Order: sequence, then C-alpha cells, then structure tokens
Amino acid sequence: MKDEISRYALANISVPLSGDAVEAGLKRGRVTMSWRELRSLARPSSPASPNDQLELDLPLKVIAPLFLAAQKNSSAAKRKATVSEEIPNLFFGFPQAAPEPTVVSAPPPVMPAPVAPKPVEKKTSDSNFFTWNDTSDTPKTEEAIYSPPPVPQTDFSHRFAPPKEVVARAAALPGVAGAVITLPDGLRVASEVPAEFNADTLAAFIPQIFERMNQSARELRMGALNNVSFTVGNVPWRIIRVNAVYLAAFGRAGESLPAAALTALAGELDRKKTP
Repeated sequence: MKDEISRYALANISVPLSGDAVEAGLKRGRVTMSWRELRSLARPSSPASPNDQLELDLPLKVIAPLFLAAQKNSSAAKRKATVSEEIPNLFFGFPQAAPEPTVVSAPPPVMPAPVAPKPVEKKTSDSNFFTWNDTSDTPKTEEAIYSPPPVPQTDFSHRFAPPKEVVARAAALPGVAGAVITLPDGLRVASEVPAEFNADTLAAFIPQIFERMNQSARELRMGALNNVSFTVGNVPWRIIRVNAVYLAAFGRAGESLPAAALTALAGELDRKKTP
C-alpha cells in the first residue's frame, strides 16, 4: 500500500470525510473505512487496487479534533433567519407598524362608604366535655363516640418458655441459620442471627410478610394461616404465628428446615393455663 500511495502521489492529499460517518464512528470508539473509499475520495481518477477491500482504522487523535472544530465552525456560521417586509402575510396582508397605544385617563376611584364593624359575639364556654349527674351534684363524663378496641398485652412471663430460650434452641437445630421472635408491630423480642443480618429489620418485615399472605388466603376463603414457608434463592424460610407472637427461622442454602421441631418450639410460646 505504501508503494501504491507513492506511485499515485496520494501521500499529501486532503481527504473529505462525511460528518455523519465520522460521528457514528466516534460514538463506537472506532472510525474505519475501506481503502477503496479513501482512494476514491482522495483521487477519484485513481485505478482500482487489489487492496480495495482492506479495512483501515483512522487515527482518533487526528479525526476527533478536526470533527469538533468543524462542528463549532458550522454552528457559528448559522444566522437567524429574518423575514423581509416585502413578503405579504397570507392571513393579515402586508406587515404594518404597530399602532401607538392610546392613553385613556381613568376616572378617579370612588371610595366605598365605611362599614361599621360587626360586633364580636361572645362565645359561651363549651360544655360538651361533661354533663351533670341526675342523682348527685357531681359532673358525669360523656362516653367517647369511638374508642379503639383494647390491644391485648403480650405477657411473656406467663409463657411455657421465655423467647430468648426459644430462639437459642431454634438456632441450635440442624439446618437453622437464624431465628427471630417479633410482635405484630414489628418490635423485636429476641433474635439470634448471623452478623451480616440486621435483626431489627427482619423483625419489622416478618409480620408484614405473614399478614399479606394471610389477607390473600382470607380473600380466597381458605381460612386463616398459622405458618408460612417460602424460599428466597436457595435459603428456606418459615414463619409461625402463635396468637400475637411470630417465630421466624431461616436456614442455609440448599438445606431444609426442621419444620416439626420449629412448630413444637413455637408452641412453647403459647400462654400457660392459669388456674
């Protein structure tokens, strides 16, 4: 190819390149052209070459600055188009100068008559908080329109086994990597999980996972759930609800959880029968 370039005096000839082709190549990070295209652009009268099908890489450090400079000069050469006044407006005739605005003096504003202020009514004291008792002289408090149902307190002192002991025994079972006991509001009661897990975050989401599936089961009229088993990746999970307490356990990848033993441990979180 060097002999061909010397033979046809193509060494110092400027080659005009298409801006679209260069821009597309810069986006790909590689600008390539065949020798036939370069030869035809450099000297259209040059004869065909056996190297016409050869793909050549153009140097980006030379092409990129020239392309950016050409774009900058092209944008600077653009001028805002102006419409000649001799061209008529097809809708409103020939363009005419805008008429000067007419100043109209406005009449002086009429001040409204003063209005006497409205007397402020004195409010009587509100007596909706209590009523008088018919049988005595002491006031009687009215009943609230709505009072939320009482939330049963979770008393762990009246359980068969304390939560910390249940969690420790659950984590010691074969195949169990961690265990958490939580309340319906997501408050963590006891936990034993690996260091890479956040026990408080697990405790917050465990009741939500269980109750969402429980709601779907109720909508399908399948009844209420008492435990849920699922797998995340290769890690098995099991959530068991005992009254207002949730026991959740997760295993190791590829291993199964001891479902019967976990259910027996969850039963120990039930209340003791008081005499």
